[in-house]
Amino acid sequence: MKIYQEYPLNGIVREPEVFRTPKNIILQILIFAAVFLVVEIAESFGMVIGVMPRLMEWARQEIAETGNLTTEMMTEKLNTLLLDPSLTYVMLLATGLGTLTVLFFCRVIEGRKLRTLGFLKEKAGIQYLAGLGIGFLMFSAVVGLTYLCGGLQFEGYSGFSWMLLITLLGYGIQGMSEEVICRGYFMTTVMRHHSVWLAIGLNSLFFGIMHGANAGFSLFALINLILYAVMISLYVLRTNSLWGACAIHSIWNFSQGNFYGLPVSGIDSGDSVFRMSLSGSAFINGGDFGLEAGLPTTIVMSAVICILLFVPLPFLDRKNGEAEA
Repeated sequence: MKIYQEYPLNGIVREPEVFRTPKNIILQILIFAAVFLVVEIAESFGMVIGVMPRLMEWARQEIAETGNLTTEMMTEKLNTLLLDPSLTYVMLLATGLGTLTVLFFCRVIEGRKLRTLGFLKEKAGIQYLAGLGIGFLMFSAVVGLTYLCGGLQFEGYSGFSWMLLITLLGYGIQGMSEEVICRGYFMTTVMRHHSVWLAIGLNSLFFGIMHGANAGFSLFALINLILYAVMISLYVLRTNSLWGACAIHSIWNFSQGNFYGLPVSGIDSGDSVFRMSLSGSAFINGGDFGLEAGLPTTIVMSAVICILLFVPLPFLDRKNGEAEA
């Protein structure tokens, strides 16, 4: 069985003078690490600004009631607010600053055009809508397998709230931010002078490690996150576009946290359309980290990776002649 390897995006990033980046892989990794650090600072700043009104209101009440307010108390309250599920949308919207940071670096410092990150104009809307459908179906398959294996219990319908639309918008921004930095920037930077497979491997390993601080993180969670990153990297290459990957990432997280009511990589996302709870073995449902650390996710990701590697998909693949935009 032959591996599919017709990736027009690889040709785009290898064009002469298309953008400036060193050939040395160690230097590429170090530059990426520096950019990622700046991204983390920018996003943290955005989150603090987002919760500041509530923090100031709490501070006024604390002074009025006790007449006492210390730096330690402010810091503790700030950390509590940043983990408050009702403020998830603040964390999600703040990731937009990370996306802007990466785009600034790529466009101004490296001199890249957006097409070298996978942001091609042709059929962008169709790519995004297709990604939403594919991402929802993939996570629903994970939920179905987990339920059949006794790892989930259905607890009821919570209903729809307008706040969910804001959260969906937030996940649209958050999903794009991780795809821009890991696939749009890092993967294509490595592809510029090195093999596609090295680019997939490095960005996937980083993607898994970057979630290491999340609650319930485990070796199984790391493996599944790496598999997810390999899958989404192959999807970008097969479609010659980052738009679909952004949509898959966004709807995967939204479906997990705010549609099915489950932890997203160990994080409680607040309100959801349905209520489901974990039951049985953590090997199946992922425990505190959520379904992304469970065996059904491994099965679904492995199956999709095999499809993307070996199966002709005329409706998905972008031909070499369609690479220009």
